[in-house]
Amino acid sequence: MQLIFEAIYAPFVQETSVSFETVPPSLETMAERIAGNLASHGYFVAQSDAGILGFAYASPYRPRPAYDRTAEVSVYLAPEGQGRGLAQALYRMLFAHLAARGFHTAVAIVTLPNPQSAQLQERCGFAHVGSLQDVGCKFGQWHGTAIYQRMIGQADLQNALRRLEASDTAALAQVLTLIQTSFAYMTGRIDPPSSMHQLTVSKLAQMAKDSWLLALGDPVTACLVAKPLPHALYLGKIAIVSDLRGRGVLRALMGASETLAQSMSLSRLELQVRIELGGEPTDIWQIWICRDSPQCPSGL
Repeated sequence: MQLIFEAIYAPFVQETSVSFETVPPSLETMAERIAGNLASHGYFVAQSDAGILGFAYASPYRPRPAYDRTAEVSVYLAPEGQGRGLAQALYRMLFAHLAARGFHTAVAIVTLPNPQSAQLQERCGFAHVGSLQDVGCKFGQWHGTAIYQRMIGQADLQNALRRLEASDTAALAQVLTLIQTSFAYMTGRIDPPSSMHQLTVSKLAQMAKDSWLLALGDPVTACLVAKPLPHALYLGKIAIVSDLRGRGVLRALMGASETLAQSMSLSRLELQVRIELGGEPTDIWQIWICRDSPQCPSGL
Protein backbone atom coordinates (compact mmCIF):
# COMPACT_ATOMS: atom_id res chain seq x y z
CA MET A 1 0.00 0.00 0.00
CA GLN A 2 2.89 2.37 0.75
CA LEU A 3 4.23 1.83 -2.77
CA ILE A 4 0.82 2.68 -4.26
CA PHE A 5 0.82 5.89 -2.28
CA GLU A 6 4.40 7.09 -2.60
CA ALA A 7 5.27 5.95 -6.12
CA ILE A 8 1.98 6.61 -7.90
CA TYR A 9 -0.71 8.66 -6.20
CA ALA A 10 1.25 11.28 -4.23
CA PRO A 11 2.96 12.73 -7.35
CA PHE A 12 -0.46 13.22 -8.98
CA VAL A 13 -1.52 15.28 -5.96
CA GLN A 14 1.72 17.22 -5.57
CA GLU A 15 2.60 17.89 -9.20
CA THR A 16 -0.58 17.79 -11.32
CA SER A 17 -4.22 18.83 -11.41
CA VAL A 18 -5.37 15.32 -12.35
CA SER A 19 -6.37 14.93 -8.70
CA PHE A 20 -8.14 17.83 -7.04
CA GLU A 21 -6.63 16.92 -3.67
CA THR A 22 -4.06 19.55 -2.71
CA VAL A 23 -2.30 17.66 0.10
CA PRO A 24 -1.43 13.96 -0.20
CA PRO A 25 -3.49 11.93 2.26
CA SER A 26 -1.72 10.07 5.04
CA LEU A 27 -0.93 6.37 4.75
CA GLU A 28 -3.61 5.69 7.36
CA THR A 29 -6.19 7.57 5.29
CA MET A 30 -5.16 5.73 2.13
CA ALA A 31 -5.45 2.41 3.95
CA GLU A 32 -8.96 3.29 5.09
CA ARG A 33 -9.96 4.30 1.57
CA ILE A 34 -8.62 1.11 0.02
CA ALA A 35 -10.36 -1.02 2.65
CA GLY A 36 -13.62 0.81 1.95
CA ASN A 37 -13.26 0.41 -1.82
CA LEU A 38 -12.51 -3.30 -1.46
CA ALA A 39 -15.52 -3.89 0.74
CA SER A 40 -18.07 -2.09 -1.41
CA HIS A 41 -16.87 -1.57 -4.98
CA GLY A 42 -13.47 -3.06 -5.80
CA TYR A 43 -9.77 -2.18 -6.04
CA PHE A 44 -7.30 -3.70 -8.53
CA VAL A 45 -3.52 -3.34 -8.73
CA ALA A 46 -1.11 -4.01 -11.61
CA GLN A 47 2.26 -5.26 -10.42
CA SER A 48 5.45 -6.55 -12.02
CA ASP A 49 8.74 -7.79 -10.62
CA ALA A 50 9.84 -4.16 -10.61
CA GLY A 51 6.96 -3.06 -8.39
CA ILE A 52 3.49 -1.50 -8.54
CA LEU A 53 2.65 -0.14 -11.99
CA GLY A 54 -0.87 1.15 -11.45
CA PHE A 55 -4.24 0.72 -9.79
CA ALA A 56 -7.94 1.18 -10.52
CA TYR A 57 -10.84 1.40 -8.12
CA ALA A 58 -14.51 2.25 -7.86
CA SER A 59 -16.29 4.21 -5.16
CA PRO A 60 -19.81 5.53 -4.51
CA TYR A 61 -20.86 8.14 -7.06
CA ARG A 62 -23.15 10.00 -4.64
CA PRO A 63 -24.43 9.06 -1.18
CA ARG A 64 -28.19 8.98 -1.78
CA PRO A 65 -29.71 5.47 -2.06
CA ALA A 66 -30.95 5.93 -5.63
CA TYR A 67 -27.30 6.08 -6.76
CA ASP A 68 -26.40 2.73 -5.15
CA ARG A 69 -25.92 0.93 -8.47
CA THR A 70 -23.80 3.72 -9.99
CA ALA A 71 -20.06 3.76 -9.32
CA GLU A 72 -17.40 6.40 -9.92
CA VAL A 73 -14.21 4.85 -11.30
CA SER A 74 -10.60 6.00 -11.43
CA VAL A 75 -7.32 4.61 -12.72
CA TYR A 76 -3.76 5.80 -12.00
CA LEU A 77 -0.52 4.57 -13.56
CA ALA A 78 3.13 5.01 -12.69
CA PRO A 79 5.19 6.55 -15.54
CA GLU A 80 6.76 3.16 -16.32
CA GLY A 81 3.31 1.60 -16.53
CA GLN A 82 1.98 3.91 -19.23
CA GLY A 83 1.64 2.95 -22.87
CA ARG A 84 1.38 -0.77 -22.10
CA GLY A 85 -2.39 -1.26 -22.10
CA LEU A 86 -2.47 -1.58 -18.31
CA ALA A 87 -5.18 1.02 -17.77
CA GLN A 88 -7.54 -0.81 -20.10
CA ALA A 89 -6.73 -4.15 -18.47
CA LEU A 90 -7.36 -2.72 -14.99
CA TYR A 91 -10.63 -1.18 -16.12
CA ARG A 92 -11.70 -4.48 -17.70
CA MET A 93 -11.20 -6.33 -14.40
CA LEU A 94 -12.92 -3.55 -12.48
CA PHE A 95 -15.98 -3.52 -14.76
CA ALA A 96 -16.29 -7.31 -14.51
CA HIS A 97 -16.15 -7.04 -10.73
CA LEU A 98 -18.80 -4.31 -10.72
CA ALA A 99 -21.02 -6.38 -13.01
CA ALA A 100 -20.79 -9.36 -10.67
CA ARG A 101 -21.87 -7.09 -7.81
CA GLY A 102 -24.92 -5.80 -9.66
CA PHE A 103 -23.75 -2.31 -10.65
CA HIS A 104 -25.47 -0.69 -13.61
CA THR A 105 -23.48 2.44 -14.51
CA ALA A 106 -19.88 3.64 -14.26
CA VAL A 107 -18.97 7.33 -14.22
CA ALA A 108 -15.49 8.82 -14.71
CA ILE A 109 -14.65 12.45 -13.94
CA VAL A 110 -11.67 13.84 -15.91
CA THR A 111 -9.89 17.12 -15.13
CA LEU A 112 -9.59 19.39 -18.18
CA PRO A 113 -7.45 19.53 -20.16
CA ASN A 114 -6.36 15.88 -20.18
CA PRO A 115 -6.52 14.44 -23.73
CA GLN A 116 -4.70 11.24 -22.73
CA SER A 117 -7.31 10.38 -20.11
CA ALA A 118 -10.14 11.36 -22.46
CA GLN A 119 -8.81 8.94 -25.08
CA LEU A 120 -8.57 6.18 -22.48
CA GLN A 121 -12.22 6.60 -21.44
CA GLU A 122 -13.38 6.44 -25.03
CA ARG A 123 -11.27 3.33 -25.74
CA CYS A 124 -12.88 1.68 -22.73
CA GLY A 125 -16.44 2.30 -23.90
CA PHE A 126 -17.24 5.56 -22.10
CA ALA A 127 -19.23 8.34 -23.74
CA HIS A 128 -18.62 12.02 -23.02
CA VAL A 129 -21.94 13.19 -21.58
CA GLY A 130 -21.09 16.68 -20.34
CA SER A 131 -18.61 19.15 -18.93
CA LEU A 132 -18.40 21.56 -16.01
CA GLN A 133 -16.42 24.78 -16.30
CA ASP A 134 -14.06 26.16 -13.65
CA VAL A 135 -15.10 23.90 -10.78
CA GLY A 136 -11.66 23.27 -9.27
CA CYS A 137 -8.81 25.68 -8.52
CA LYS A 138 -5.32 24.24 -8.05
CA PHE A 139 -1.88 25.85 -8.32
CA GLY A 140 -3.67 29.16 -8.86
CA GLN A 141 -5.46 27.99 -12.00
CA TRP A 142 -9.11 27.07 -12.59
CA HIS A 143 -9.99 23.75 -14.19
CA GLY A 144 -13.18 22.26 -15.56
CA THR A 145 -14.11 18.60 -15.59
CA ALA A 146 -15.47 16.28 -18.26
CA ILE A 147 -18.06 13.67 -17.31
CA TYR A 148 -17.88 10.25 -18.95
CA GLN A 149 -20.46 7.49 -18.56
CA ARG A 150 -20.38 3.79 -19.38
CA MET A 151 -23.10 1.20 -18.86
CA ILE A 152 -22.19 -2.09 -17.20
CA GLY A 153 -23.46 -4.78 -19.56
CA GLN A 154 -23.47 -8.39 -20.73
CA ALA A 155 -19.86 -8.31 -21.90
CA ASP A 156 -18.75 -7.32 -18.40
CA LEU A 157 -20.79 -10.16 -16.90
CA GLN A 158 -19.15 -12.58 -19.32
CA ASN A 159 -15.72 -11.30 -18.27
CA ALA A 160 -16.66 -11.89 -14.64
CA LEU A 161 -17.34 -15.59 -15.24
CA ARG A 162 -14.58 -18.06 -14.47
CA ARG A 163 -14.13 -21.80 -14.27
CA LEU A 164 -13.42 -22.98 -10.74
CA GLU A 165 -10.73 -25.56 -10.09
CA ALA A 166 -10.88 -28.29 -7.47
CA SER A 167 -8.24 -26.38 -5.50
CA ASP A 168 -10.41 -23.23 -5.20
CA THR A 169 -11.72 -24.30 -1.80
CA ALA A 170 -12.76 -20.83 -0.64
CA ALA A 171 -14.81 -20.21 -3.80
CA LEU A 172 -16.26 -23.74 -3.67
CA ALA A 173 -17.45 -23.08 -0.11
CA GLN A 174 -19.15 -19.91 -1.36
CA VAL A 175 -20.79 -21.90 -4.15
CA LEU A 176 -22.08 -24.45 -1.64
CA THR A 177 -23.61 -21.71 0.52
CA LEU A 178 -25.13 -20.04 -2.54
CA ILE A 179 -26.75 -23.29 -3.75
CA GLN A 180 -28.07 -24.17 -0.30
CA THR A 181 -29.52 -20.68 0.16
CA SER A 182 -31.02 -20.50 -3.34
CA PHE A 183 -32.76 -23.89 -3.14
CA ALA A 184 -33.76 -23.85 0.52
CA TYR A 185 -37.37 -23.08 -0.50
CA MET A 186 -37.62 -26.56 -2.08
CA THR A 187 -37.15 -28.37 1.23
CA GLY A 188 -40.36 -30.25 2.09
CA ARG A 189 -41.96 -29.42 -1.25
CA ILE A 190 -40.38 -32.01 -3.54
CA ASP A 191 -40.01 -35.77 -3.26
CA PRO A 192 -37.37 -37.11 -3.57
CA PRO A 193 -35.54 -34.22 -1.89
CA SER A 194 -33.14 -32.01 -3.79
CA SER A 195 -29.64 -33.41 -4.31
CA MET A 196 -28.25 -30.21 -2.81
CA HIS A 197 -28.71 -31.79 0.63
CA GLN A 198 -25.90 -34.24 -0.19
CA LEU A 199 -23.57 -31.57 -1.54
CA THR A 200 -20.26 -30.86 0.19
CA VAL A 201 -17.20 -28.85 -0.74
CA SER A 202 -15.47 -32.14 -1.58
CA LYS A 203 -18.26 -33.16 -3.95
CA LEU A 204 -18.16 -29.74 -5.61
CA ALA A 205 -14.40 -30.15 -6.02
CA GLN A 206 -15.05 -33.45 -7.81
CA MET A 207 -17.61 -31.73 -10.04
CA ALA A 208 -14.99 -29.12 -10.86
CA LYS A 209 -12.71 -31.95 -12.02
CA ASP A 210 -15.31 -33.91 -13.98
CA SER A 211 -17.34 -31.02 -15.40
CA TRP A 212 -17.22 -27.26 -15.80
CA LEU A 213 -18.15 -25.35 -12.64
CA LEU A 214 -18.73 -21.75 -13.72
CA ALA A 215 -18.81 -19.00 -11.11
CA LEU A 216 -19.55 -15.30 -11.30
CA GLY A 217 -17.59 -12.78 -9.27
CA ASP A 218 -15.43 -12.84 -6.18
CA PRO A 219 -17.10 -13.47 -3.81
CA VAL A 220 -19.27 -15.82 -5.88
CA THR A 221 -22.70 -14.39 -6.73
CA ALA A 222 -23.85 -16.95 -9.31
CA CYS A 223 -22.87 -20.46 -10.39
CA LEU A 224 -23.64 -23.24 -12.84
CA VAL A 225 -22.38 -26.77 -13.41
CA ALA A 226 -22.03 -27.81 -17.08
CA LYS A 227 -21.51 -31.53 -17.71
CA PRO A 228 -20.81 -32.84 -21.24
CA LEU A 229 -23.06 -35.70 -22.36
CA PRO A 230 -22.88 -37.54 -25.68
CA HIS A 231 -25.86 -35.62 -27.07
CA ALA A 232 -25.89 -32.32 -25.11
CA LEU A 233 -24.26 -30.14 -22.49
CA TYR A 234 -26.21 -30.76 -19.29
CA LEU A 235 -26.70 -27.76 -16.99
CA GLY A 236 -27.39 -28.03 -13.29
CA LYS A 237 -26.95 -26.34 -9.93
CA ILE A 238 -27.83 -22.93 -11.40
CA ALA A 239 -27.95 -20.41 -8.54
CA ILE A 240 -27.94 -16.60 -8.42
CA VAL A 241 -27.99 -14.37 -5.36
CA SER A 242 -31.36 -12.70 -4.94
CA ASP A 243 -29.99 -9.16 -5.43
CA LEU A 244 -28.79 -10.02 -8.96
CA ARG A 245 -31.89 -11.77 -10.25
CA GLY A 246 -33.50 -10.02 -13.19
CA ARG A 247 -30.26 -8.26 -14.17
CA GLY A 248 -29.10 -10.44 -17.05
CA VAL A 249 -26.94 -12.84 -15.01
CA LEU A 250 -28.81 -15.94 -16.21
CA ARG A 251 -28.46 -14.73 -19.79
CA ALA A 252 -24.68 -14.44 -19.26
CA LEU A 253 -24.53 -17.97 -17.81
CA MET A 254 -26.52 -19.34 -20.75
CA GLY A 255 -24.33 -17.49 -23.22
CA ALA A 256 -21.20 -18.94 -21.66
CA SER A 257 -22.77 -22.41 -21.70
CA GLU A 258 -23.69 -22.04 -25.37
CA THR A 259 -20.12 -21.06 -26.24
CA LEU A 260 -18.79 -23.99 -24.21
CA ALA A 261 -21.17 -26.44 -25.92
CA GLN A 262 -20.16 -25.21 -29.36
CA SER A 263 -16.48 -25.67 -28.46
CA MET A 264 -17.35 -29.33 -27.73
CA SER A 265 -19.33 -29.72 -30.99
CA LEU A 266 -22.55 -30.16 -29.01
CA SER A 267 -25.68 -28.67 -30.55
CA ARG A 268 -27.94 -28.68 -27.46
CA LEU A 269 -28.10 -27.53 -23.87
CA GLU A 270 -30.12 -29.73 -21.52
CA LEU A 271 -31.51 -29.08 -18.06
CA GLN A 272 -34.04 -30.69 -15.76
CA VAL A 273 -36.78 -28.86 -13.90
CA ARG A 274 -38.62 -30.34 -10.93
CA ILE A 275 -42.39 -29.93 -11.16
CA GLU A 276 -44.52 -30.88 -8.17
CA LEU A 277 -47.89 -29.75 -9.49
CA GLY A 278 -49.09 -33.12 -10.80
CA GLY A 279 -47.69 -35.15 -13.65
CA GLU A 280 -44.11 -36.35 -13.74
CA PRO A 281 -41.84 -35.07 -10.96
CA THR A 282 -39.08 -34.12 -13.40
CA ASP A 283 -39.33 -32.37 -16.75
CA ILE A 284 -36.34 -32.46 -19.11
CA TRP A 285 -35.80 -29.37 -21.23
CA GLN A 286 -33.53 -29.17 -24.25
CA ILE A 287 -32.38 -25.97 -25.93
CA TRP A 288 -31.05 -26.23 -29.47
CA ILE A 289 -28.05 -24.09 -30.31
CA CYS A 290 -28.90 -22.92 -33.81
CA ARG A 291 -26.15 -20.49 -34.70
CA ASP A 292 -24.72 -21.84 -37.97
CA SER A 293 -25.51 -25.39 -36.82
CA PRO A 294 -26.46 -27.91 -39.53
CA GLN A 295 -27.96 -30.09 -36.77
CA CYS A 296 -30.61 -27.54 -35.90
CA PRO A 297 -34.13 -28.92 -36.52
CA SER A 298 -35.84 -27.42 -39.54
CA GLY A 299 -38.13 -24.51 -38.77
CA LEU A 300 -36.06 -23.33 -35.77
